[in-house]
Amino acid sequence: MSSYYEEKLEEIKEIVGRHFTIDDVFFEAGILTFIVSEREIKERFKDLYLELKPLGFLPNARLEGGRVVIRVFKHRIITPSLLRIRALPLILLIATIGTISLDGFLRTTSPVYRIIMGKPSLLDQLLEGALFTISLIMIIGIHELGHKFSAKLDRIDSSPPYFIPGIPTMLPTFGAIIFQKSPTVNRDDMFDIGFSGPLAGFMICLGVVVLAFLKAVWLTEPEFKVLMTKIAEAGGVPLPSPLLFYVIRPLFGRPNMYPIFTTIGFAAWLGLLVTALNLFPIWQLDGGRIFRSLLSARQHRIASYISIAILAISGYLFFALLLLLLMPRVPDIPPLDEVSPLSRSRKLAFILVFLILALSYVPMFPIW
Repeated sequence: MSSYYEEKLEEIKEIVGRHFTIDDVFFEAGILTFIVSEREIKERFKDLYLELKPLGFLPNARLEGGRVVIRVFKHRIITPSLLRIRALPLILLIATIGTISLDGFLRTTSPVYRIIMGKPSLLDQLLEGALFTISLIMIIGIHELGHKFSAKLDRIDSSPPYFIPGIPTMLPTFGAIIFQKSPTVNRDDMFDIGFSGPLAGFMICLGVVVLAFLKAVWLTEPEFKVLMTKIAEAGGVPLPSPLLFYVIRPLFGRPNMYPIFTTIGFAAWLGLLVTALNLFPIWQLDGGRIFRSLLSARQHRIASYISIAILAISGYLFFALLLLLLMPRVPDIPPLDEVSPLSRSRKLAFILVFLILALSYVPMFPIW
């Protein structure tokens, strides 16, 4: 018997026995192992997890030889030393606000912005930059808080958001990340934690897109062509629009006019792109959790390679290569309960996953 079971062995047996009918119990390779009678275990297992966790133990359930096998492990939390700096999330948030604010201000001083808006006053530049900053921070922050809130509902420990500063005039932020401190219990929790962030971020993106259209400069077709020629001569490169822009545009009337967006339009564009990229079924991304909740490890790996190919041929070659290089370093981490399937309602929610992906994704050139 492993030493870490010595004090808690009988208590663990008693707890497991309260939730399951135990057919057999033994040590296998030093791990306390139970064979139980039940096959529908989702709620029972979640309750078992919540009781064992305060004792410093975690259960794992697998289907082996037609029987449900539950193993109980010692729970160890390993926190990298850098993440132990309590002020680090605040420092990174301030730094990210700084890089986004500088990016927004510099965009309002660019020749392209002056072609669209004329010569703005310093106050106009500051207000435009502030609105740009608030929009991006809201999209990224609410995205991460969606993960945080979902994890809290599922009683899974997680860190505060760590924002990642970017490079002004290029990519002002590389997003943010939340570190999960305890394993995912079941496939439902895996789906919820994965999808809650993109869903929350997309809802904020909708508001920013509406704001972008409200602040846009609307031009007739001849005016639009003249302006685009001037922008091209100044070195500006028009960005392809996500499908959502085309869906929302009719709501503003003006069927024979074209919108030219300010920096808020770029915030909406970038927020939608980040949301879409996060939904691809690659393990490092939120979509990795979402699709792993439904797929087997092998199916998920195949989906990841297909996604990387799509990213590469649609204009995101560097990002695709980076994910490809990182994939072997990221282990497959299934939920603790490997027996219970994903709920029917969450399977239906995949319709919403694909809808958001279709509305938000921006290929840098057409796929055909």
